[in-house]
Amino acid sequence: MLERLPIVIIGLSSIGVIDRGHVPCFFPVPSPLAFQCFVLRKVFKMHNLCDRREYSRSVVMAAVLVVGMSAHSLSANDLSSTHQTRVIAGWTVHISQKLESQNKQATATALKLLEKQLDEIIRVVPKPAVKELQNVPLWFSPEYPDTQPRAEYHPSKNWLVKNGRDGRMAKGVEFTNVRIFEAETRRMPNFALHELAHAYHDRVLERGFGNRPLKMAYEKAKASGKYDDVERQDANGNKRRERAYAMTTPQEYFAETSEAYFSRNDFFPFDREELKNHDPEMLALLAELWGDAE
Repeated sequence: MLERLPIVIIGLSSIGVIDRGHVPCFFPVPSPLAFQCFVLRKVFKMHNLCDRREYSRSVVMAAVLVVGMSAHSLSANDLSSTHQTRVIAGWTVHISQKLESQNKQATATALKLLEKQLDEIIRVVPKPAVKELQNVPLWFSPEYPDTQPRAEYHPSKNWLVKNGRDGRMAKGVEFTNVRIFEAETRRMPNFALHELAHAYHDRVLERGFGNRPLKMAYEKAKASGKYDDVERQDANGNKRRERAYAMTTPQEYFAETSEAYFSRNDFFPFDREELKNHDPEMLALLAELWGDAE
């Protein structure tokens, strides 16, 4: 694995950084000089860096770096041995071969229901935002032991690896709820939108999960108590009262209210009209963040 090498070759390679707000992404980048040394076999006099023997060793290290990066890139992107990849409504969907062999019918049903959710997103979400959402890969996986089946956005590769999951799913949405997909759709008509809203929050909004307007809106809504005792509807249409899931974090506040804004949520406010009456400030912020001119 070459994601974070402990070696920095002065003059031969550099380390690039992409700042995604809360999760910086580090990647090794061979410099043009390294390329010329290794690929073009050019020889340079490098004063004040190292003697000839050390320089030769550095060139070899650069060669290992470049070749290793290529091998890592191939292994990271080659999914054919573990997944079937499809394009559904403009989204790339990676389906575990193990899941499909064990739950073929349930997987087929879930994919059809997913397509309906994605089609709705295309209809109701502003086009520039849809293009951003379609950059988010979707993954269908078997259920994990001792873990409730669910849909979840994965912002961190480190978390995935530490929890024994495929690190390639970072910055994507994973569905392990194939078995209950139909029931979940009755409860939350567009839970794909909920998870993609997390991705939009992380990947697109200014400062990602640290977005200040959303944090401030969340704190204000939480302090108001307006979400402390609201209706929630289950898959069978039964309702009960409880604290809104939107008050868990700013991330959930954005995702839950985005469901109500564009589709229908399982917590009150259930739709855009109710959101407008219950939380007009958040309605206005959602329109701004999603680029939706009302």
